[in-house]
Amino acid sequence: MIGRLPLWMMLLPLVAGVAIWAYVWRGQAAGFEADLARVLPPNSEIEAGGFPYRLEVHVQPVDLLAQDVALKASLKASEATINRVPWQPERQVINLGESVAEISLAPIQGAIARIASPEAQASLRLDGGKIARLSILWEGADIQTGLFATPATAKHFEVHLRETPSSAAAADTDNPRPPTQAQLVLAGESVRFGHGDPLKLELQAELTATSAIRSLAAWTDGGTAEVRQASIHDATGEVASLKATIVSDGLRGLMVAGTIETVCPASVRAAMAGLPPISESRTRKAETIAFQGSLPGKLVAAERDPKKPPAPVRGQEPPCPRLR
Repeated sequence: MIGRLPLWMMLLPLVAGVAIWAYVWRGQAAGFEADLARVLPPNSEIEAGGFPYRLEVHVQPVDLLAQDVALKASLKASEATINRVPWQPERQVINLGESVAEISLAPIQGAIARIASPEAQASLRLDGGKIARLSILWEGADIQTGLFATPATAKHFEVHLRETPSSAAAADTDNPRPPTQAQLVLAGESVRFGHGDPLKLELQAELTATSAIRSLAAWTDGGTAEVRQASIHDATGEVASLKATIVSDGLRGLMVAGTIETVCPASVRAAMAGLPPISESRTRKAETIAFQGSLPGKLVAAERDPKKPPAPVRGQEPPCPRLR
């Protein structure tokens, strides 16, 4: 008959397991710290915590800058918390406080975007050297871009990006455009352009190029930005939807052409022309407006055929929203 084991012998496997896991976890933490050291400024204090499960680093403040001859991207935040699960170095979750993110393409006039927010969350998943998925959600965002004259605000604004590298050989032989190299999705809730009414915004676009986009020149040499679908809604329903193609004008600007389908054609034309907002009832059938021009701020809508009778309107529904 075996006697009762002492308590210390019963706890020995547990203590050994904790010690082994602490050793393994510390190794994972060292790798996490080394990865962040390559990205954060040299004087940043980096020490991973979160034992026994997650890896977590708190950085305060954050001031990052990435720049080459054409692209400039910066991020400033009052603080950042970066999380990673051991054995998953390709996945990061980031929380930011009081942040300002800005990206610009120096040779292209007006190609700049700036988003300021009191709170933001991001998740990043890498696949080798490419972005498998980057998702960012800003709360209470203030948005400015040189592509449009009117700044915007949003209760929630999110961006999703993934790289889909393809060789030119993979392109559709019946399609003159090069293959898709990246996909972009934008979505916003309670988006206001200037003094406009709150709107819901959705956009799906693809960046095409003959090879993986690693520089501005790689995209401008025959590449395009294909806006597959963009739409704005108010509380009543869809106000307008847009499809367009954007190309570079030799690193000097962006040329755009497309169509807009809208039940508020006069309001859309006024917004595109920079005219004061007007009062308008929704049409019973959407009108298609062709447009072209350059960004920033030089879009021209095709003139409406004066011989065409006005479209019947839905007087029983709320009027068209103020767009700007």
